[in-house]
Formats: sequence, structure tokens, C-alpha cells
Amino acid sequence: MGPLGYDTNDLPQVGRSASDDVLPAEQGSRASWIEALGMQATIYATPAVLQYAQMSEQVLHPGAPGRMASFLHERSPAGPEFHAFRAPNVDTLYSNAWVHVGAEPVELRLPAFGKRYFTVQVVDAYSNSINISARTFGAAAARYWLVPPDWSGEAPDDVTVVRVATAIIWLLLRIQVLDGDLDVVHELQDQVTLAGGAPGGDLGPVVGADEVEEDWRAFYRAFDAVLRLNAFPRDEWVHVRQFRALGLLGPTPWDPAALDPATAGALERSFATAQTLLRSSRPQLGVATGTGWTRVLDKGAHGHNFLARAVMNHVGLGANVAEENTSFNTHVDSTGQKLAGRDGPHVLEFAAQPPHTAFWSVTLYHAETGRLHANPVHRHALGSAALVGDGGPARLVLSHADPGAANWLPCPEGEFYLILRIYSPGQEVVAGSWLPAPVRRGAGAADDL
Repeated sequence: MGPLGYDTNDLPQVGRSASDDVLPAEQGSRASWIEALGMQATIYATPAVLQYAQMSEQVLHPGAPGRMASFLHERSPAGPEFHAFRAPNVDTLYSNAWVHVGAEPVELRLPAFGKRYFTVQVVDAYSNSINISARTFGAAAARYWLVPPDWSGEAPDDVTVVRVATAIIWLLLRIQVLDGDLDVVHELQDQVTLAGGAPGGDLGPVVGADEVEEDWRAFYRAFDAVLRLNAFPRDEWVHVRQFRALGLLGPTPWDPAALDPATAGALERSFATAQTLLRSSRPQLGVATGTGWTRVLDKGAHGHNFLARAVMNHVGLGANVAEENTSFNTHVDSTGQKLAGRDGPHVLEFAAQPPHTAFWSVTLYHAETGRLHANPVHRHALGSAALVGDGGPARLVLSHADPGAANWLPCPEGEFYLILRIYSPGQEVVAGSWLPAPVRRGAGAADDL
């Protein structure tokens, strides 16, 4: 049986109302209605707002380190002080650029990367992603034109055209670091160039990344800016049009002062409720595998699964599509107990290393914050590029104190979680026939050390 529903475009008896929705006049009923809409709006807008806040901090804020259509390069791997977004990887150097795509193409030039892993993730305003990588276009030096969906020009033979969905796009470049060869990676970063793009101009209000998670007014100012800059997919109109009751989609920028007290109070409450929901839902990211791990699905391609999309971006912005980087995460051990250093040590063993054509790594994060754990050996991940061993079976020891094991991954005394990333995953990983083993804990694990 096909999907439920039918096309109404050619049915004359289905009207198209241009009127505003009815708002309940009674304050209690109005508050209940606005709280329901506010929850939906917060969940829908979370990826776009978090991205807008990053753009704001990086290129719009007075004194910001970057500018539009120019790459801002991280020169060292992420550490505990990294706060651009949660759950960063530590295997690559990040570079990112924000581009305002206009009527004319934006040209991206890449050098030859050889066998080194790289990807330029092209992210639209609502976190949908495509990749320019060895997997999709090869690793040779190349030119790419980033153009809007309706662009109808002609490109030179040596240019690859990449169509992007929204006016504001985020380019997230990752280049693998091998044996600490930062100088080589820096040279590659500096050879990546951008040319073109619409003028930055007044792109909207300046907001902070922390502010939009704490202040409902900052969140909705950012959401209003996103809508004005990028609009939204036409097939989501039936969902988004109801947000007009919140003061959005109007002829002038959203203004909290224009809301009546019942509406403002209800929006504030619904925003707080949504933030609590997102925080509590982080461990549910993906589908359970039966081994304590969840496999993160639909990364960068959530479609209309708005809650999953919001949770994914609340855990960490810029998640790559599964074909480029398949991810698993776990907050629990083999018995279902939450991972915590005070209950360790813990052991994670792979009888056979994760199938890949690039590399894999396991990274450890604080459960509450999603940040990396500061530790005396400055080690935040272990994987195929950093394990002590011959590339066969892999055994990682997770412990707060040094256990004297070769492959020690330090963890905090409190709760933590793990992300397994498999870059350029093997077909059995993509198909779901390969799964990571559960994490073992406590005395049973310690006996093996």
C-alpha cells in the first residue's frame, strides 16, 4: 500500500485560506494553544537557529574572527576548550565558511588530497547535507560551482555544478591529521579557496550560541532571521504556516514586545519545555542495536522527522550523512547501566576492527555537556590511526585513572558517552550487518587488565 494522502492541487473543492488562524480569546485557552505551537516551532527551528547562532558568532558579531565567503581554519584538533558545537571529532582539522548564495555561482577550489581523507560538507540552513569528497567526486584538484536550485547558466567543462537548497549555506571542511602532521594539513587548508557570493549586508540580529538555548526571545529572533533569509521547503508550508500565530512570517521582523502577555508567557514556557525534552532525548539518538549502542540514522537527511533532526543537532551540529561517516553512540554498558568513570574501568573490544576504507575512531564526551574530557595525557579518542597494536583485534580501556593498559582512553569520574565514527564505512556497516560490541564494566573488565 502506498503512502496515505492525496494531491489536492487540482481539486476545486479544497480551499486555500489566506486568513490568519483563529487565536482563542480566553487567556487560558490561548496560552494552551500557544504552548502547543511553541513546542512545535522550537523543535522545528532548533537546527536552523543553532546554525544561525554559529554564523552570528563567527562572522556577524563585531570583532568576529571570520567573514562571509571566507574559510576560518582551526589549526589544531578540537580539545576541551572547543565550544563551537557539541561532540566535535578530534581526528580532523575543521575549517568552515558561511556563504550567501546569490544569482551567480560561488566557486570552490580544492587541491589534490591524494589518499588523505577529506570532505567539504555543504549544509543548508536546515542541516540537510551533501558532500564533496573522494567518495562523491574524487580526490583530485578540482573546481566546483555552488548555485541556487533554479540556476540555468552554463559552466565550463572543468567545473562541477553543485546545487544548494538555501541562500545561506555552511561549508564544513574536514581534513584528516596523520601522525600529527599539522603542517601538511595547514598547507592543504590554505589551498582551499572561495570566490563569489552575494554581499553579506544586514543578515539579521547578532545572537550567541549559548543565548539561543537559554533565552526564548533570542531563539525566535534567530528563527525569524532564518525564515527571512532562506524561506523554507514548500512541502513544509502546512506545518510552518501555523507559526504565524507566534508573530512569525509577518512583514516586519519578529518583536517580542508585540506579543500579548498570555502569548509571551506561553512561548517562554514552551521553549523551556522543549529544551528539557531535547536534553533528555539525547541518549535516544538513533536506533538501538541490541549491544548498548545506538546507530545514528538519517544524519544530514532527516526529511520531515523534525524531532530526530532537532535531537541530532542538539547533540552536535554538522553531522555528516551516514554514507560518508556512519556513527554509533552509547551512554550505557552491556548491563544497561550508564557509563561513569567511578564504576570503571570499562573495556571496549573489537574482535574485528570496524570495516572502513578511510579510518575509524572512538571519542569520549561528558554526558551532560557533550564536551571533551580534559585529562593529563590530552587523549580524547582512540582508533585505527592511534591504537597500539598491529591493526588486528582492538581493545580500548576506559578509566579515570591510568590502568597501565596500552590503549587507555581517559574518562571523567562522572557520566560520559562514546561516539564511534567510521569514515568511508564498509558496505556491511552501511547495510547494518556489522555492529560494535558492548562496553563491559567493573570488576569483570578490570580482571583483564
